[in-house]
Amino acid sequence: MAFRQDRHNMMSRWFFPCLIALTLLPLVPALAQETPETLLIRQALDNDKFGRRRGEVDLALSAFAPKLVVYAGGRSADPRAWQVLHEDLEGFRAAVGQELRGGRYEIERQVPYIHVRGKKAIATTLDSGQVVDRAGGAGRAYRSECLWFFEKVEDKWLVTALAQEIGDELPAPATGAQAGEIAEVLRDEEEGWEQGSAGGLAGLYDEGAAILDAGGLLRPEKWVLLLGAGEEIENWLARRLQRIRYQLDRQLVYTHVSPGGGEALALTRERLNATYESGPASHQLERWVLWTLSRRSGSWKITNAVYGLGLPQ
Repeated sequence: MAFRQDRHNMMSRWFFPCLIALTLLPLVPALAQETPETLLIRQALDNDKFGRRRGEVDLALSAFAPKLVVYAGGRSADPRAWQVLHEDLEGFRAAVGQELRGGRYEIERQVPYIHVRGKKAIATTLDSGQVVDRAGGAGRAYRSECLWFFEKVEDKWLVTALAQEIGDELPAPATGAQAGEIAEVLRDEEEGWEQGSAGGLAGLYDEGAAILDAGGLLRPEKWVLLLGAGEEIENWLARRLQRIRYQLDRQLVYTHVSPGGGEALALTRERLNATYESGPASHQLERWVLWTLSRRSGSWKITNAVYGLGLPQ
């Protein structure tokens, strides 16, 4: 009888933690599984690769959205090295055309990571090989790491943003004056959290905006999409602000505005304190946040926010 009781207790100790784990399992993104959506995204990335290999600009850019922004990564995953390189598809098309007229891209492409959430997705690629000069025939080694942002439009995945030439190099400390309009938008966003204004906060985000979690990592291979599209973000903000009060101390560390004045990057370092309405419990955290912004609609709107970048505090 004692043996049966001990066996029952042992099975209970094993069973209930496993049951809890199985219950929580659907909440974890199935990042490693291939789906029809990831296959379509791989096809879009292949079109870009084969277009470059064949020197066909139209094929290379067939999956790029008309509203496109391209960032120069400066061979670093640290956003303080990033700048806006092209703020529309036309400028990017001209640059790609010039590259393909001058060189033949004998490259292979790896796709280490794809994460899809709803109609938003991110992917990373690693290209390697050589570029052969079409005039002289000389080849040079080529290696390029990129971060891609996708949005599904009807039944097609389109590239809405691209961070080129990211890597492991560390940038020099950011210097220079901060962009006043960008600082104002992020200050309004900070005040929206503290005032509990879901509508005011949501109005600062572009209708196609996305919120991501870097999970304390600097490189994007494990970034996760949390929210996408304006309505989803507004509903999420309303739920959180209904029961939690926030205090936010935000420091704007770096900004870069494109030469045309239509796209921008920003990096903030912030301390967040959250207090729950239902009791005395509170939580604090310090984090880095990467922001991308656009002025396509006439005023600056946040297009992406990446929480929890793995930069030292």
